[in-house]
Amino acid sequence: MTDSRRDALVASASRLGLSPVEWGGLISFESAGTFNPGIRGGAGNRHLGLIQFGPNEQKQFGVTGSETFEEQLPKAEAFLLSRGYVPGSGLMNAYSTVNAGSPGRFNASDAGNGGTPGTVADKVNDQFGPHLKKAASFLGGEFNATMPGGAASAPRARFDLSGPVGSSTPAPAIPAEPVKADSGPDLAGIMKMLAAASAEGAPAAGGQAQAAAALPPPPPAPPRPVAFDATKFFGLLPTRR
Repeated sequence: MTDSRRDALVASASRLGLSPVEWGGLISFESAGTFNPGIRGGAGNRHLGLIQFGPNEQKQFGVTGSETFEEQLPKAEAFLLSRGYVPGSGLMNAYSTVNAGSPGRFNASDAGNGGTPGTVADKVNDQFGPHLKKAASFLGGEFNATMPGGAASAPRARFDLSGPVGSSTPAPAIPAEPVKADSGPDLAGIMKMLAAASAEGAPAAGGQAQAAAALPPPPPAPPRPVAFDATKFFGLLPTRR
């Protein structure tokens, strides 16, 4: 692979808001792993190029099959944008546009027109794996994708023909927390807590006496009622002389 093809794929993927591995994997799937702008396929070999342009699209976008990889990539981009694909909306929508004519048609299938069996979602989820590896190899064997907007994604594992290759960088060591010996219950601490709780619950010295002194004196008892003595009453009355 020449650097110009790699650079063209990276630039094209950036304009579409895809990682180069995703865009390259889609192209690999459509071109049977060849990345050949002149490859034909589909029913009657009527489809052509990196994303298998149909006969009408070949005329609309000027696809001849004789152009270079770098020359055909912008035509593939133009097709996607003309069919409603929004840059940054992801691999599933990009492939739905290529395979089913517009974004969001994840359950559509072109098997009846000579395409690979399965829906758009089936192909991306279950059949793209080997082609994503081919794309990584096409890009130079190792590629860390950067997501649109400048936010770096988690580093991808390096690919070779046998599959993902694990990182040789050792995982950071996390120091283990020392295990504290179990010395049984803290009796001294428990006694201190009980003493503090007892002191809080006891009344202050002289508290009851002060409370009693603050109360007002009781009211005097009412006079006891005296029984009426008629004899004494009449004896007090003045007599006639």
